[in-house]
Amino acid sequence: MKIKLDLKQIFEREKQPFFRAEYEIEPKDLEIPADVGEITEPIIVDVYIVKNPKGEGYKVLYNIKGNIDLTCSRCLETFKKDLSGEYNIVAVNTYGEREHLRDSELNEVLIENNILNLTDLIREQILLDIPYKPLCHPECQGFETLTGAGTEERKNPFGVLKNLLQNG
Repeated sequence: MKIKLDLKQIFEREKQPFFRAEYEIEPKDLEIPADVGEITEPIIVDVYIVKNPKGEGYKVLYNIKGNIDLTCSRCLETFKKDLSGEYNIVAVNTYGEREHLRDSELNEVLIENNILNLTDLIREQILLDIPYKPLCHPECQGFETLTGAGTEERKNPFGVLKNLLQNG
């Protein structure tokens, strides 16, 4: 089930200057592609939202807790990557009509009718946090050093021919 927060209704109903909640997002709801990685346990999200007093929009602070299983691009071993982190955005209903974004607008997220789709926001953050070429650890030497195969042939491409000449 996707988590969508109606921010206007939350702030009108609660009559509070902020909103805080914790949610569990199931792996199937995040729809992470299988070739990227696999999430096997729910992701915990702690959300803190404050309405912007100067105008439209909301400041959203959120913490993510969870792991994703990735495949090392060198040795092909599966490992867990910690997704924990603290993030903040500004949720706005419309962008200003300008040709270029200002620096202050780079962390803005467009919402429609004051509805914040928390599941999509977390999915996007997870995809941004996954490295292009994941490594199980920075010193990973790769597949060949794990098996011990191909080390001599790797150093000298003609190593096999040399062995044939010595035996012939």
